[in-house]
Amino acid sequence: MLDLVKDPKIQQVLSPPNASPHWEKDLERLVKGDVTLNRRSAGEDSIRAFQRLLIFLGYSTSSSGSFSIDGDFGRGTNRALAQFEFDNKLESSIISRKTLTYDCSWQTARKLIKSIPDVKLNIKTLEKMLELAKEAIDTNTVNCGDFDEAIFQLNALHDKKGLTCREINKRYGAAAEKAAKELKAANGRIILPEWILAIIRQETAGVVRPRFEQHWLSKLAKKHPNTDLVELRYQSMSFGLGQVMGFNYNRVGASSAKELYTLPLDKQITSIARFLTLSSRVRPAVQKLDPSADDFKAVARYYNGSGYAAHHYDESLARWFREFKVLRG
Repeated sequence: MLDLVKDPKIQQVLSPPNASPHWEKDLERLVKGDVTLNRRSAGEDSIRAFQRLLIFLGYSTSSSGSFSIDGDFGRGTNRALAQFEFDNKLESSIISRKTLTYDCSWQTARKLIKSIPDVKLNIKTLEKMLELAKEAIDTNTVNCGDFDEAIFQLNALHDKKGLTCREINKRYGAAAEKAAKELKAANGRIILPEWILAIIRQETAGVVRPRFEQHWLSKLAKKHPNTDLVELRYQSMSFGLGQVMGFNYNRVGASSAKELYTLPLDKQITSIARFLTLSSRVRPAVQKLDPSADDFKAVARYYNGSGYAAHHYDESLARWFREFKVLRG
């Protein structure tokens, strides 16, 4: 199964374009049984390749919950590996549902992540990861529902590169306009494309960057003890260009939270439009081409929560909206 690393598409998952595959040396050491190859001794290129593979499979790699490719096998990447092993019934009994859903709040989740013990990447686990990645590619159940798009987004994460308003409008503007028209035809709700694009710019800078919220997983696992932890993990993540939380899946027309990870870009954009028009308080604001400061505050509160003002969410949203207004004429 390790022969899958030679598959051209798997190679794209493991490395960005034109990168030297330095991880191959660590792979050779692993295959030869080098037990010293752990999260403290593997090379940065190997860890980045491993993080790319985890992200491709839908796992957060940072203790903050972000999907990060930084070459650091820290607590977040360790948690991702532990989650993968638990999800696929691999490895030791030290990883349990209780271990992965430790009691925490938003404020303490990152600090208490050390309660998840260290796990090791072994050949059996790597083989399973490669097998599932190949299966996802073959069935097109990948991020954004398209392999080439999934790789574009993965490489953008790797390069820590966001898009400008001009680039976002060029890449997603037509889809935002289409989503607005379809929403109006379906239920009479009106939203201007500029609002959708402003949310994309504010939330993700045009790059699909899911985010895992440990405190939500811990809370949902306690509330739903018999629900599959994989689904609850997806419910505890924000997805797509608009960072819609997984537990809102049914509100935006998805059949499960996991489906949000594989939604094509046009449906992600439609999800943003649907979500923005669900609130009767927000609906009047998103119809306006010349919104007031209070309109931006209403949308910011709804989309970002009551603490939006602390990081000037409404002001940023206003800036992006006005820029898209100019770009779109």
